Amino acid sequence: MAIPFERIPGLMLFARVARSGSFSAAAQALGLSRSAVSKQVAAFEAQIGGRLIQRTTRKLVLTELGEEILREAQRVEAALEAIEGLSAEHAQHVRGKLRVSCSATAGRELLVPLLPEFHRRYPELELELGLEDRFVDLVAERVDVAIRIGHLPDSSLVARRLGELAWALVASPAYLARHGTPKRPEDLAGHACLFYSNGKHRLDNWGFVVGGEVQRYPVQGPLVINDASALVSAAIGGMGVLLIDQALVRAPVAAGLLTPLLPNFPPAPGFPVYAVYPAREHLPARTQAFVDYLIERFAPLLGDA
Repeated sequence: MAIPFERIPGLMLFARVARSGSFSAAAQALGLSRSAVSKQVAAFEAQIGGRLIQRTTRKLVLTELGEEILREAQRVEAALEAIEGLSAEHAQHVRGKLRVSCSATAGRELLVPLLPEFHRRYPELELELGLEDRFVDLVAERVDVAIRIGHLPDSSLVARRLGELAWALVASPAYLARHGTPKRPEDLAGHACLFYSNGKHRLDNWGFVVGGEVQRYPVQGPLVINDASALVSAAIGGMGVLLIDQALVRAPVAAGLLTPLLPNFPPAPGFPVYAVYPAREHLPARTQAFVDYLIERFAPLLGDA
């Protein structure tokens, strides 16, 4: 016998009464009045179209139909218990597929080197990473977490601030030997400058703190690229001066391949960086684990965590 969905609440109440052996015991367990339980069971009997319980002054006796309905109720209860167990495991166990979106450069240079350790922590998790310089629609594209750089528009998404990009102004020793070293931000007008552009954003207006205030200086040069890693390579090759996320040039600077410039004029503050995900309530354990890992390991790579 199949029970229509809308009858499940009455079915569960009837099963509780049948197991309790009395309306009073069931009412006490559920925090309801005896009359309320009796009325709801009677309403369920009316929906079924037959009597389920023979009521006597001493005890409740199930009718033949009641016995059949109770067997169906036990199946439904078992299914609900299984669903509850799956939900608990889903919420607590870090496994399954996690879809992540990140900008191409930040993904290659900062995130991907952290993934082997993350995999060792959670070997049952399958990570699907998309490296793309666009704002993906997390809900429509079923993305669990996105790492976004820049100020976020108002939305229903949850955003956890990871930090802020910190800029570094650098050039190769070979370039500086040929063209000299700029002493002040306005000197950049006489230098070949390398900058990022992706069609929507053209970062050719560089900001520096001068006299306690941010001043901006337009720049130009021989190369514009929509990939920050390629810009770093071009700067190492001696093509020009580069203002870039300092996390991307730490290693080349440490190796002597690039030289920091204008130490008395720090670059203006960079863009904020966020971990963004669709919902906070009932967050899967895999999503929470990844966001926690970003806060632990990714955020310190940024200039301001």
